[in-house]
Amino acid sequence: MSVCAHANSVSYAEYVVNGRTIHAVVRLPLDDVDLLLRLDRDLDGRVSDAELETAAAAVRRYLGQHVRIVANGEPLAEAVERVALWHDASAFPFIEGALSYESARAIEQLSIHTDLLTELYPSHKTLAHVSAADRDDRFTFERSVTYERRLAPDRVTTVALMAGAVAVAALLWFGRRRTAAMTVALILAAASAEADVIMSAAGLNASLKTMERLKRQTDAGTARAEALFQLGAEADGLASLMNLEVESHGMQERELLDLALDRTKELGIAVTYNRDKKKFFYDGAAFAEYLKEASRGPHAPAAEFKLLSYRFYQSSATDIAALTAAADEKKEFLARYPKFAAVAEVRLYLAVDYRDLHRRSLERHDGASAEKWRRLARAECLRIERQFPHTEQADAARQLLKTLTVRQVG
Repeated sequence: MSVCAHANSVSYAEYVVNGRTIHAVVRLPLDDVDLLLRLDRDLDGRVSDAELETAAAAVRRYLGQHVRIVANGEPLAEAVERVALWHDASAFPFIEGALSYESARAIEQLSIHTDLLTELYPSHKTLAHVSAADRDDRFTFERSVTYERRLAPDRVTTVALMAGAVAVAALLWFGRRRTAAMTVALILAAASAEADVIMSAAGLNASLKTMERLKRQTDAGTARAEALFQLGAEADGLASLMNLEVESHGMQERELLDLALDRTKELGIAVTYNRDKKKFFYDGAAFAEYLKEASRGPHAPAAEFKLLSYRFYQSSATDIAALTAAADEKKEFLARYPKFAAVAEVRLYLAVDYRDLHRRSLERHDGASAEKWRRLARAECLRIERQFPHTEQADAARQLLKTLTVRQVG
């Protein structure tokens, strides 16, 4: 099943044409608008009436830019009469905008186009109800879909659906709020059964707010060390989520991924894409800063482990001196934190370093060194199997052992 719009996001609109005027009501999911326009300025996880009032001008501009109406061949200017919060029957929050348009003469030919929230989801849908000349139409707007209708005196009308309107819109009657909400919930539940949603606007919004709040805390010096570690953990978690999204869905959520990169950069948090490794990485700056301030703090082992893992996954494994230094770093970590939760992972990193040193030595025809590194790599793999059975690290160690069983000399 192909899901064209993000499973958690759909907008609604109602247009009523009366002579020379058009009245419209547009409702957008609050989480999406908050992510785009940053309504929640105090980062407390909710948009207050005061915050919405402050952001009303930005919301008006957004609606004006993304709802376009042409009457009798002439674009109409909008007047945004109201911006408010609205909740559906399931208490899901929306931003509601009331708009009006006026034509110089009676509207005979009408064209409506919206591309709402396509910055987040290119195929975002707006389910709409258009009422004009004693006729009601239900229509699904998308970026490439335009509603067109001729309002002739004899009531002969035509609806042209550019690029194909989606049949699901026929299920909705926007005026019946409770029925509509329930119908949408059923539609989205069916889509979600097939669509594994990993990265969403709501999740990204919450992560960005958390990072901004922690950044403010570190700048203010309030419980700075703890805030630094939590900031690093949040940035690391976002990079991991982005990698999982790409691994699962490719670039389906390209707009959200790009927005995540832009917003973290604005915050001074470096999450970047490594083209060689084909993964997103956090640079670990907050972890490094934490270790400067609290080298013996409660999060020191976890912060060191994260920095060590970043270096491991991004290293080229081609330089013998660098590989030797990396192996020594891991041995020192294991000596300092023998009971750390991720010891098995660090030992696997060390085994891989030894394996790579074995290979580089073979390439240099240094048989004695190659054999030394081979024995060390095997010893680490066997240790992992023995101490951490039934783990992913043990499985990886067994696979690694298969490449180290034959003694090779240059």
